[in-house]
Amino acid sequence: MARYFLEVCYDGTLFGGFQIQANQQTIQGEIEKAFEIIFRVPISLTGASRTDAGVHGLQNFFHFDTDLIIETKHLYNMNALLPKRIVAKAIYAVPQDAHARFDATKRAYLYKIHTQKNPFLEGRSWFYPFPVDLELMQEAAQSLLAYSNFETFSKKNTQVNTFECHITKAFWERTVDGYTFHIESNRFLRGMIRGLVGTLLQVGRGQITLERWHEIVLSKNEQLADFSTPAHGLYLSVIEYPDYLKKIA
Repeated sequence: MARYFLEVCYDGTLFGGFQIQANQQTIQGEIEKAFEIIFRVPISLTGASRTDAGVHGLQNFFHFDTDLIIETKHLYNMNALLPKRIVAKAIYAVPQDAHARFDATKRAYLYKIHTQKNPFLEGRSWFYPFPVDLELMQEAAQSLLAYSNFETFSKKNTQVNTFECHITKAFWERTVDGYTFHIESNRFLRGMIRGLVGTLLQVGRGQITLERWHEIVLSKNEQLADFSTPAHGLYLSVIEYPDYLKKIA
């Protein structure tokens, strides 16, 4: 039986999340339905990184196993069946022991904020019309590279063995419409980026000092972080793997 990776992108606005779940329209659920229509047998998918309801994916992956012959036409057939907000971008042949989730060497997210009301950004960026000190937010963001335990920014209803993350980039970018927060790490915790963004914005608005920011990061107390940041500004942007992906479709 051969193993394949499927690369996808999606607008998460209308979906109940990435991972399949009962009584919810999800990214995984829609793709598994398309696979079953094409191949006439169920194919089980394993996702690389779960995103919550409303979160978008510029790049995400599944892996699956099958004895069926995968051809270029199958990618075309999948996109004909999938909802318009989901795109199957490529299929790769990978080693039998390759794992979409555990083999990922880097994940990157971005969070978009616009400061002027804009109907064309609705559902894809957070309208945040408040003045902020970008330099203070930048300093706080840069400090994340010095930390490794992010229990403060993990929602408690999650099952993880460790709160350790190795963040390699964290910075704010000024854009035409407002600001974008960029972050890269080997892994992320549930709710982590939205908690970071919400708390960083408190720094930017002078609601907490830089000293207090560091205390919050070290506290391991999720009640001190601001998780109120809406999902629709968040994008999973990049997942990187070792050099074993061989594109077939």
